[in-house]
Amino acid sequence: MSINEDLAKYVGSWAGTNKLYTPWMPDPLKESESKLEVSLKANRQFVAFEYTWAYEGEPQEGLILLGCDTKSNAVQTVWTDSWHSSHTFMLSDGTVAEDGSISVKGYYKVKDHPDWGWRTDIVSGGDSLRIVMYNVSPDGDEELAVETDFTRI
Repeated sequence: MSINEDLAKYVGSWAGTNKLYTPWMPDPLKESESKLEVSLKANRQFVAFEYTWAYEGEPQEGLILLGCDTKSNAVQTVWTDSWHSSHTFMLSDGTVAEDGSISVKGYYKVKDHPDWGWRTDIVSGGDSLRIVMYNVSPDGDEELAVETDFTRI
């Protein structure tokens, strides 16, 4: 079974609480309601995770499009988010673990600095989905950036 077929059981509507971590700000934790729609795309070859959340009351939205190599456990995502990405896409590569969890990592540019990393984990379990994102310094230090736990609605 491919990862896409395994995730097909999560097609539908989900709700949860988005937690955005901003350690450089006086109030480092920003929480908001989040909605998630999971659907299959391109003849079931890709899984789309389309989500909404809010930053200081302003609506935000994001998209993770996930595909997999049918001959291995390699996965690839294209990600964008109205608050994080500034009109760009991030391409990330990773793997699916034995338990079905997915971990991918991509990179983004920081002016006058080495590229930073962005690791995204998607963990499914029964009637729940968890998406966790980490900011990764050029030295490899990871810091929690976003976590959202979803339940089916």
